[in-house]
Amino acid sequence: MIPYFPEFYPDELVYSLFARLYVKCGYPAYRYCAEDLFFNPAVRPDMEFINHLTPEAKESLLRNMPMEEVILKHTMFPYYGRFLPIVRKQKAFQSMMYMEGNYQNLLPLPIGNGGGRYLRYCPACAERDRERYGETYWHREHQMAGVNICPVHGCHLIDSAVAISGKTSPMLTTAEEMVPLTIPAEVSGNGIECRVAGYVSEVFQSGFDPESTVSTGAFLHSRMEGTKYLSIRGEQRNIALFHADFTEYYKDLPDNRFTEIWQIQKVLNDEHYNCYEVCLMALFLNVPARELVHMALPEKPQHAAFDEQVFLLHEQGFKYPEIARRLHAPYDTVKAIGERKSRGCLKAGERPSQTGRKALDWAQIDRDTLPLVKVAVKDLYGGECVRPKKVSIAAVERILDLPGGRISHYLPLCRAEVERYQETQEQYWAREVVWAARQIMQDGGVLNWKHIRNLTNMRKSNFLACLPYLREAADADIRQAIQEVAV
Repeated sequence: MIPYFPEFYPDELVYSLFARLYVKCGYPAYRYCAEDLFFNPAVRPDMEFINHLTPEAKESLLRNMPMEEVILKHTMFPYYGRFLPIVRKQKAFQSMMYMEGNYQNLLPLPIGNGGGRYLRYCPACAERDRERYGETYWHREHQMAGVNICPVHGCHLIDSAVAISGKTSPMLTTAEEMVPLTIPAEVSGNGIECRVAGYVSEVFQSGFDPESTVSTGAFLHSRMEGTKYLSIRGEQRNIALFHADFTEYYKDLPDNRFTEIWQIQKVLNDEHYNCYEVCLMALFLNVPARELVHMALPEKPQHAAFDEQVFLLHEQGFKYPEIARRLHAPYDTVKAIGERKSRGCLKAGERPSQTGRKALDWAQIDRDTLPLVKVAVKDLYGGECVRPKKVSIAAVERILDLPGGRISHYLPLCRAEVERYQETQEQYWAREVVWAARQIMQDGGVLNWKHIRNLTNMRKSNFLACLPYLREAADADIRQAIQEVAV
């Protein structure tokens, strides 16, 4: 029987609450407390989340707040689970709700479940806690991986002797026991470090929507609209330029390990969900924390909004050169988009001729669509600073919002243009390797297999298979450098 159950302090970890319970209830040994609290008394108390509890412990814990509030306000779940894809996020949340252990496999936890990490504290917060409550406790926001200063006081966080590790003996240890009564607080004078800590904390402490379906990568891509990091229609990212400016912006951020171009690409491609990394990118793009918490995509993608601007200006009587100047866009792109509208090219979703309707002039539509297809192919093919994508009829149809099969079945000129760029998988891999090599060398990095793999996600067997096709994709110097990597 649990003789006494304390109330949560603000931002207190569940582990901290249980540690205070253990001390204040006067248990003669940890084992007796564990039998009252945990369904499996031999389990190691989870410092960042919550273990499977006994019915009595669960009833006491939920006496004043529902389990959902306990998870979102007193565990690290909002830090690790906020940017997960919806299905994985909901599975992890339900796993915690029902106190199942498989959330460990669903959340992007630090490698080795935090090997080498310790519960941390801020000396200024500890002093304030003791003045307010007569004791200090383990705060959640001091445990945010990547943030090394207190978001409130700007003090450097200090590691306690309590290791966040599965190798330690089961025990409940209070912050009051581990934090000295007097310890000097070292305040950070680093402006970018303080700004990052405040931003990440604001995101962490904000509301959490487990039903959000917006992809983090798509959201961050949308916030590049109107910047130099996206092509004029938003189809291609200049990731090399973004990486250069990003690393310059955070050059004075201490202990920053989020510096590689492949790491940025992983976030944009929805392959990494680390809260700290997402926050660094959002802060760099001047995204307010409240908008990152409640991610929303624009009603229209950038290419559709751009096309509408071209149509509107053309209807107002402006010629294509003037439209191109106003929109800071290439003349050929503007002309192709405008002619698609003015000459009656099919819009997305339009169907071929049906009974009772006037037959469509497919030859004219083919001629009108061809300039726009050339632009789309150019965007896909990429260049020295733009990562190449494989050119295909399906990819071009997606860019132009054309129904599937439109080009293959009705637009022979457009089909021929796309087929000019079709290539084998090995030829495409060769172009991708060349692009990666150029990025690495331009950034001053060492050209090796690891760096190429990080940028391309390519298997070594695929890399070796594409080497015979390098002659078609690069000049002699680049070819030789890549060949040396394969040796």
